[in-house]
Amino acid sequence: MVRALRTLLAFASAFVAIYAVNLAGSVLAGLSGLAGGGGPRLAWDLLWVFLAGVAATWSLVTLAPVAPRIHAAVFFVLTLAVDGWAVVEMGRDWPAWFGAGILLTLPLQVWLGAWLALRRRRAVSARIRPPA
Repeated sequence: MVRALRTLLAFASAFVAIYAVNLAGSVLAGLSGLAGGGGPRLAWDLLWVFLAGVAATWSLVTLAPVAPRIHAAVFFVLTLAVDGWAVVEMGRDWPAWFGAGILLTLPLQVWLGAWLALRRRRAVSARIRPPA
């Protein structure tokens, strides 16, 4: 039961990270005077979507109670479904490169976030466990 709750917490933290990082990107765009719409703003938004995916995966894998790679794989599938739906539903409002960028960078987002989190987990484990 505790593992299930920790898994739910890990997934919740991932979705909070997506929201928070994208919100930060939006606020920074406004502060920098980057106008809404157009190619430069979409490129900026795509960058922040990428960073949000990395942060979300990092958070999920860091907090996963067991099997962090499986958690990352499930997150990838869920995010691919949501991103795919968004591209299909709202794709008419975006240039093709933006929708493609959202879908094609997802594997890299998840891999990079998981890689960073697993490196951190190994480093923390090495500090906790004395060498044999």
